[in-house]
Amino acid sequence: MSYRLAFLQALKASWRRIRALCFKEFLAMWADPGTRKILIVPILVQSLVFGYGATFNLSHIPFVVSDESRTPLSLRFIGGLQGSTYFTLQGYYVNSAVANAALNNSEGVFALYFPPDFATTGELYFAGDGRNSTSAATALSYLNEYVTLFNRTAARPVTLSYADTYRIPGYRYLFNEQNITRHSILTGMIMALSLIQVLMLSAMTVAREREEGTFDMLLMTPATPPEILVGKALPPITVAVGQSLLLFLICISYFEIPFQGSLLTLTAVIAVFSFCYVGVGLAISVLARSAQQALVISFLIMLPSIILSGLLTPLEAMPPGLGEAVRYLNPLCYGIEALHRVYLEGQTFGEIAFLLVPQLLIAVLSLALTMRLFRKAL
Repeated sequence: MSYRLAFLQALKASWRRIRALCFKEFLAMWADPGTRKILIVPILVQSLVFGYGATFNLSHIPFVVSDESRTPLSLRFIGGLQGSTYFTLQGYYVNSAVANAALNNSEGVFALYFPPDFATTGELYFAGDGRNSTSAATALSYLNEYVTLFNRTAARPVTLSYADTYRIPGYRYLFNEQNITRHSILTGMIMALSLIQVLMLSAMTVAREREEGTFDMLLMTPATPPEILVGKALPPITVAVGQSLLLFLICISYFEIPFQGSLLTLTAVIAVFSFCYVGVGLAISVLARSAQQALVISFLIMLPSIILSGLLTPLEAMPPGLGEAVRYLNPLCYGIEALHRVYLEGQTFGEIAFLLVPQLLIAVLSLALTMRLFRKAL
């Protein structure tokens, strides 16, 4: 019993030292103006930029028309497009050459050509601006839906003609029925924000101590190296989880993105992912000789991690081999997939556990490396 009591007392004393180190780290974060900006600015900027700007859902798409038909049917078709919130008519021309020139001058994302026999054949032609291929493809899909709706009320069915394209008679989107890209991008940014916060804050810890000249004083404390490491790791994880949950509240309350899963499971996913990257950030902090150097190295790791995560660009569009390598080696890929499964699909912890195991393995390896570097620095 005495051994057990001694162990519990030692554990309690260790926790007191870790708690004091955590409190010191929180005070240092808040006292430093640069770190204080990191705590406040990213969540505001990301929620606004990615909530409103990062979307592939278009509205008020500019287009031009070449109407050589000039019949009530063509005018009714064009009027319906003008009355929609998805399209904005930039130019109405009779001559197709003028419409071509307008499209060349980027006055519209696409051009519609109504031939003289449009009232008889019901065929019109679409030409998209290949310099803006993503918007042109999205506009084409919207236009196909409008043609379908128009034909339900039109006496003469209208056919949209374009080369080498096949139409699917019916389709639906699972877990995001309206195919709103904000739902996938902004929820994925919850995990990206966690990466930014935990990497930058943990990378600043030891580097800031060296720059301010307090690193030697830290070594004189009764805390052991593992306790110092834990005391340095817990505050960035706590801040990252807290800010990610704040962005989660913005998603469900302001942007009204439906949440299908469990808040407890979502919090666990964010915490595991933050734990995965805190070792990387602490390793940077031990190796860096100044806070500025630590920030530069953090950005060098952070930007490729986000760009190559599949959040903004599909992994399938990457060169053969790179997409597979990124999928297995980038922890952010696991984190975003796990978060989407919980947030949009409502999967349970058991169903996404296989995505957390690689992150935990990376966390153990990175923390072991950091401990070795930390002991070497001592």
